[in-house]
Amino acid sequence: MTDRTRAWPRMTQASGPVDVSPDTLRAMQRPVLYHYDPAFLQLFERVVSLLRDVFQTRHDVVIMQGEAVLALEAAAASLVRPGTTVLNLVSGVFGDGYAGWIRKYGGEVVEVRVPYNEAIDPESVKMALDAHPEISMLSVVHCETPSGTMNPVGEICRIARDRGVITVVDTVSGLGVEAYSPEAWGIDIAVAGPQKCLGGVPGLSLVAVSPAAWAAMECVENPLRGSYLSLLDWKSSWIEQRRFPYTPSVSDIFALEATLEQAVCEGIDRMAARHQWVAAAARAAIAALGLTLWPARSEIAAPGCTAVAIPGGTSADEIVHAMRNRYGVMVSGGYGELAGQVVRLGHMGPTAHPTALFAQLGVFERALLDLGVAIQTGAGVGAAVERLAGWNDAAAG
Repeated sequence: MTDRTRAWPRMTQASGPVDVSPDTLRAMQRPVLYHYDPAFLQLFERVVSLLRDVFQTRHDVVIMQGEAVLALEAAAASLVRPGTTVLNLVSGVFGDGYAGWIRKYGGEVVEVRVPYNEAIDPESVKMALDAHPEISMLSVVHCETPSGTMNPVGEICRIARDRGVITVVDTVSGLGVEAYSPEAWGIDIAVAGPQKCLGGVPGLSLVAVSPAAWAAMECVENPLRGSYLSLLDWKSSWIEQRRFPYTPSVSDIFALEATLEQAVCEGIDRMAARHQWVAAAARAAIAALGLTLWPARSEIAAPGCTAVAIPGGTSADEIVHAMRNRYGVMVSGGYGELAGQVVRLGHMGPTAHPTALFAQLGVFERALLDLGVAIQTGAGVGAAVERLAGWNDAAAG
């Protein structure tokens, strides 16, 4: 390993975790409190209230003390039992992976699958639910970051709600890039993480839970209790008694408070618009460079990262390493089945901004030129500059 690869990057513009604000970093430096200190209990109450505002929900919210994968498995562990039939929607690596948890807890999987550069068609969901009336749960990924695609979760979940099907949505990279409420969209369990588009620190699971989801968990055979995976333990302890089921991650909660405060101050609608505007500029840059987006259509491209098919004559590793090792900008390669097929330019949280995008695109162009890829110098940056005409921080967040 060279000294350069050991050095910290100048900019992190990957697909999460992302750079965080100075306010969030300062919040983590607060003295650690006993979790039943009145000051911490008051702070935790405030964080729960802020999270409800960010989710734009009146549903209960839970902050599980572990990265969002914890809550995603917890949803399966809490709802799935032998004989439970789940419609799992697969448009990428994470959707495909959720089937493993369904089967782990004894469930039967019905699948709707599309290529990993496509999005789920709500009509196919309707057909699958009508063909399998035994389905009681649906799982779907909002933003498939490995492929840079989005699913129409609102349409999908409303279809499921009309049929009494409980919905579990992985919105880890979705919260903050679309303004929605779980009630309006028919989402029963929404799982997010602070480290993506909210621009926070990894280590927590942010969960919104509907009354219907709580009822479904309580009605399963042997409801999950006394487990780190138990959502019901959070309901009976924190929500009902203001007690914790286990010691919370105090410093992570400090950071989350700062992160959520910044989101509420900006406004969720403006945050979503900011991500979408910057993403459109990134896509314009890729087109101007003569490169190919991985998503089949720009309409389904994720606002948090732009996935680009690898141009001939180079590789994903070469592009990522050139950007990181020569110029200090960390971006993401492919993940899982898409490893080696894409490079992902992140614009999440603080990096969903013109200054960060212009720097990233300039380094991306320079790295491609260094690797012998024939592009017109400045074409991508220029297209982004044109696309962002009229930007104003005071108006756009």
